[in-house]
Amino acid sequence: MNYKAKLIKIVLNKMPVKPILWGANKKLKGIAKLTDFSFNIDDSRLYVQVILAGEEEVLDVLLEEFTIINVDGGCRLVIQHVKSNRIWLDTVLNKAILGREFPVPEAQAELVQQLFESKNVEQDEGKEPAD
Repeated sequence: MNYKAKLIKIVLNKMPVKPILWGANKKLKGIAKLTDFSFNIDDSRLYVQVILAGEEEVLDVLLEEFTIINVDGGCRLVIQHVKSNRIWLDTVLNKAILGREFPVPEAQAELVQQLFESKNVEQDEGKEPAD
């Protein structure tokens, strides 16, 4: 891993929560309010706590086990585990996110691969991931 990837990893893992909450809430105004957030690249874990507009109860969402797969010279992000504190939200997340391959823009592919290098899995199209 190069120095740039190491620095970005440190920043992402140590980033203060308040600026993230402020920025996210500015974008989510009228839709939801983000009340807590944590992201750890080393553990491949993203946790968010949000209150939907008009609701009083908090929704907890946990995304875990991010994997980068190499396909046809590019790479894709796959999330292997999703969990929330609502059955309906678990269903939505499982259908929309779980196991789905999200393409990583070519310009960021190398950096993303370095950030997740310990979790990196080689995969050719149509083949199972290598062990």
